[in-house]
Amino acid sequence: MSSDRAKGFERTYSIHFRDIASYVVRRVPRDEVEVVVVNVFVVAWRRFERVPAPPDDRLWLFGLARRCVAEHTRSRARQGRLRAKLADEEFSVEATSSSAPDPRHDLVLTAMAKLKTLDRECLQLVLWDELSHADAAAVLGCSLNAFELRYQRARNRVRDDIDVSVDASTRPTPSALTDVPLTPKEATA
Repeated sequence: MSSDRAKGFERTYSIHFRDIASYVVRRVPRDEVEVVVVNVFVVAWRRFERVPAPPDDRLWLFGLARRCVAEHTRSRARQGRLRAKLADEEFSVEATSSSAPDPRHDLVLTAMAKLKTLDRECLQLVLWDELSHADAAAVLGCSLNAFELRYQRARNRVRDDIDVSVDASTRPTPSALTDVPLTPKEATA
């Protein structure tokens, strides 16, 4: 083991650990995060000669993390129906502010849960991981144009789903309408 390789890996690890861990935290259950993050950096160590020079090393690690998360998810799904709840759990995100939770938060998470996996990943890479569209396209291994189309489609679906949810919650229930008099004559009878 060369000391240059070890120093280079330590530098990459120290710079990017927090971003990669944050990426994984939002995609797997909390009790499994450490396993996946360790796996990302074990693979990165084994393939360290393939890691591009900065700043592309960050995107390479995001792509690797994405593949490790996908492999982990497939592996856990094969272990039985107990892990079928993974899709529900992957969206549990702790509120970062100390103020009261925003009720729109649940609407957004519910709408995102309805998206296809890649569409949801597009939104998460841009909105949660704060990657540019070009960087997110590189992580997903697609063209910028393909990414932007998928991103817009996902964003529109989430917005439409939220609009439908909000409209449905403000509409009166049918039972409430039966108690309302239809004409002034009925109101006085």
